[in-house]
Amino acid sequence: MAKRRRTKPDAKTRIVEAALRLFSTRGYEATSVAVIAREAKVSRATFYRHFKDKREVLLTLLSTWHDLMEWIRRSGTPEGRSLWELLEAAGLGVIDALLATPVLLRAELLFLYLALHDDDTRAALAETFRAARTAARDLAELSPAPVDVDTAAVFAVALLEGLLIQYAVDPEAIDPAELWPRLLRLCRGGD
Repeated sequence: MAKRRRTKPDAKTRIVEAALRLFSTRGYEATSVAVIAREAKVSRATFYRHFKDKREVLLTLLSTWHDLMEWIRRSGTPEGRSLWELLEAAGLGVIDALLATPVLLRAELLFLYLALHDDDTRAALAETFRAARTAARDLAELSPAPVDVDTAAVFAVALLEGLLIQYAVDPEAIDPAELWPRLLRLCRGGD
């Protein structure tokens, strides 16, 4: 039987992954194209074949974040569940995905910071928040009980984002997977 060769990620993927690690650990401003290329094990010429500059890599990362949220939104089984059960399952899906890739949580802080200084980053991040609200709205519409879907969507995204930001800033202080269901129970008037 022939040995199966592991395929190495393509150069563009390696650049994006390297940039995410570096932006999250060193900061965006302190990370140069040369450092990203070295970390990705590509030449600077290869970097520039795929990206105009490090800002374009950042916008690609925001797009990747958006794609992750879309994948999580489509992966649930919502039939017959209450709004609270739907939100709990979806939120736990997001939390599980982000805890499995902690660098994405740190990247969220970077995205928020850079959105203050860059209109394209702000627009890309706004699109990601719109997609998250749309996903939450889609879930709320599946609820068998009547619900204000727009308000439920804003509530769910705000609560989850607040929890994730707290965890990204101080991961020793809270456990988002344990807190998310408890917060939802508290909001709906349960224990």
